[in-house]
Amino acid sequence: MDIPKEKHVSSWRQHGFVVYPKAVTNFYVLRYLQWLIRGGTNAAYSTHHQSLWDIRMYKPVYHAFSEVLGDQALMVSLDPKETTKIQGRVCLQSNSPQKINMCDLIIFDAERCHLDLDLDLDAFWLPLTMIPANEFDDVTIQERVQYWHAKPFQTYLSPLGCKLLGLKSWEPNLP
Repeated sequence: MDIPKEKHVSSWRQHGFVVYPKAVTNFYVLRYLQWLIRGGTNAAYSTHHQSLWDIRMYKPVYHAFSEVLGDQALMVSLDPKETTKIQGRVCLQSNSPQKINMCDLIIFDAERCHLDLDLDLDAFWLPLTMIPANEFDDVTIQERVQYWHAKPFQTYLSPLGCKLLGLKSWEPNLP
């Protein structure tokens, strides 16, 4: 086990959360913020906007969730009803650099670590959560895929993105 991974696992076990500094590049965060400023939050199918998928498909983000959840076969949570107790947030803006920085990813266990990042007035957070793929049944996966196909704009998904959405199966080839 390498030292950073050991440090993350230790923080997870001891505190119920782990911070991955600069897990997302500034480019992705700034592009997402620009989309939000132009009114992106009210757009239909906003969960499938390219900026969000680029952040979700970014390998360091995927690897962080894979490390914490102990599973390589993951799917992105697109709906709060899908979200389990393990949650993730990407810091989009922070006014208190001694705590957390823009582009940092925090993954926390909502039952063990009572963080209410939505009430943190010093930071602006993007909810970003991944769940083990085995928590999804076939009907839910089909609904997700149909919703994705119904969107009015094109979105590029990498092979990892196709698996994170449910368009392709994780078996037999894990990343």
